[in-house]
Amino acid sequence: MDPDLLLWLLVASAAVHVIAVIVLVRAQITTRRLHEEILELRRARDRAAETSHEVDGRPAVALVINASKPEADAVARLVHSACSRSSLGEPLVLPTTPEDPGGAMAREALDAGARVVIAAGGDGTVRAVAAHLTGTEAALGVVPMGTGNLFARNIGLPHHDLEACVDQALHGRPHRVDTLELMLEHPDGTQARHSSLVIAGGGLDAEVMSDTRDALKARAGWLAYGEAGMRHVTGRRRTLTVALDDQPPHTHKVRSVLLANCGMLQAGMVLVPSAQFDDGVFDTALFSPRHALDWAKIVAKTVTRSSADIPVMTVRQSHTGRLSMTEPMPFQIDGDPVGDVVGVEASIRPASLRVHGVATSGWTGWSPTTADPADDWEPERGNTSQITAVPPRRDSGHAAGTTPDEAIEIDESRAPGRAPGQSS
Repeated sequence: MDPDLLLWLLVASAAVHVIAVIVLVRAQITTRRLHEEILELRRARDRAAETSHEVDGRPAVALVINASKPEADAVARLVHSACSRSSLGEPLVLPTTPEDPGGAMAREALDAGARVVIAAGGDGTVRAVAAHLTGTEAALGVVPMGTGNLFARNIGLPHHDLEACVDQALHGRPHRVDTLELMLEHPDGTQARHSSLVIAGGGLDAEVMSDTRDALKARAGWLAYGEAGMRHVTGRRRTLTVALDDQPPHTHKVRSVLLANCGMLQAGMVLVPSAQFDDGVFDTALFSPRHALDWAKIVAKTVTRSSADIPVMTVRQSHTGRLSMTEPMPFQIDGDPVGDVVGVEASIRPASLRVHGVATSGWTGWSPTTADPADDWEPERGNTSQITAVPPRRDSGHAAGTTPDEAIEIDESRAPGRAPGQSS
């Protein structure tokens, strides 16, 4: 055979093979793309069905709000506006009552199918709502309107900016935090179950919470706690026994005992540096000062954020604990007095609560040069506002093809108050 002809035949054969490979590859790509488009169409169909379900009375967002707060009307408007901009439909608005700080409202929100439940109020409202969201897939959003707002401070919310907090409640980064489960035994033998997000404790702190003057709180905000603290600081120590995990019990004489899920107080002060809201343990802090010099040591440790033990302040971490008092001791949970107790059982529930807008670096980025206590001063508040429940409108829905879960998913460009590099 002619060599030139043979060469051309080989070249033509190679070209045919190359073309065949290209055709096969393109066919595979086209088939894969068509398959993906079919799957997307199916997902769109499912989303449309879910969206229809939401329009039929299952709101994406519920707002449990303390209507007695001066900021309540403004916050309700902010939430309605934010939901409208995000095509989330009308939020289900559930005002709290003097008898119920938010528990029944949180249950109603869950029963209605809300995926995000915003607690707008003080730490008491946040705690009441969180107690019913714990262990569910619904997310907690926080809009702080209280005196201390300790949970909001500890998770890094911009607590002075209500609009930013609303945005974080809807679009902030989700993160799971621990909750502290408590069983209180009262002097009459009755028991009561509670949960804590921040700090529960007996002794001085409970006396201060019970005796802070409301009029002064209205004028001076959290600074009113300092005035009450000065009046009670010289009280006597009490005897209690502490048993942590499987360790043997130890007896102490204390002025105050704290069970801390978080460690930061107002004005950036960190009372228990080792307490973190997502570390899977809680911190038991025992304070046993005998005179003014001992209190000065505790203050110095707090201001300097020292992690070292001092004789008059001992901190231990555990998963479970039991406090047994030799006499009734006043007790508080997240700033709310709950009466006298003679025993407390505590256990941590790790990663049990989903929260939006958590800065996982927490307060650790704070430094004395960047936190100004004056920033926490709150002026006198005005008259209470009135809010009525606003049920979701049946003619309001989500954007076409958008489900509530997708509408609420994280948008990092809409996360005011978050420091660069923060992650869940």
